[in-house]
Amino acid sequence: MMTVRWSVGSGGGACGGSWQRNDELLRRFGSSGSVYLAFDANRNKLAVKTARLEKSSNLVRENRILEYFRDCPEIVGLYGDEITVEDGVRYYNLLLEYALGGDLLDLIDKDGGHISQESVLRRYTRMILNGLSYIHAKGIVHCDLKPENILAFPSEDGYQLKITDFGLAKEAGEAASESKKYNYRGTPDYMSPESVPPRCEIETAMDIWSLGCVVLVMFTGEEMWRGTCGDVLDPEEIIRLLASTDVMPETPKDMSEIGKDILSKCLQRDPSKRWSAQKLLDHPYVRS
Repeated sequence: MMTVRWSVGSGGGACGGSWQRNDELLRRFGSSGSVYLAFDANRNKLAVKTARLEKSSNLVRENRILEYFRDCPEIVGLYGDEITVEDGVRYYNLLLEYALGGDLLDLIDKDGGHISQESVLRRYTRMILNGLSYIHAKGIVHCDLKPENILAFPSEDGYQLKITDFGLAKEAGEAASESKKYNYRGTPDYMSPESVPPRCEIETAMDIWSLGCVVLVMFTGEEMWRGTCGDVLDPEEIIRLLASTDVMPETPKDMSEIGKDILSKCLQRDPSKRWSAQKLLDHPYVRS
């Protein structure tokens, strides 16, 4: 097992002054980034998100955004950042909390392919909303909310969920540049109609649509966009449906009426008709 050891500079501190990374790859992100397992000086596990320095602009922005969220329990914890050198190549590293429970997709898989207890689904939805409400209050839009970007941390009553991966996050109202107007931002299965080309609007309401998609995935275990034969649609077809049709996801018939109602507040094609995260926290589905 390869081990790389560094001391934390001015960006660190919460890691006990030093950290070491081994070669266990936890996940990849973007076209050139990786997340590795690491340990601090006291052998506590960390997740190190790393990319070559010249390709690290999203990571640098993510570090800056996470600095705003240090006191929110529903957002992954930031320990610091560090530039390191390996074989003459400089890397930018972001030191984050390690999620012992994996991500929300792992929890869905462990529960037989969907969240079987509605009380658990409600609690998970409330945690995600707590995080979104905090993010939106800071004027930030996550832009890529999905089960893989919601981490799970074991707790006394099951799992604590925390939102992660702010590499695509933007300020609310920030306009897409002309060069990016025809590139989509996010994951098509969870994108809102107004966020796809050519509109490419960036507002907090797009995260609320994504939340509705996440709730559907938790309940059914399947992405909401399917072909007539139940086959998974490719990203381009999903983008086409979102941009040029009025097709809406089907609400599960076996979902409770109160569950259907909160979905109806999230999955509105008109973003102005979606409830805000703060308002959704008062919905009886998550309040009770």
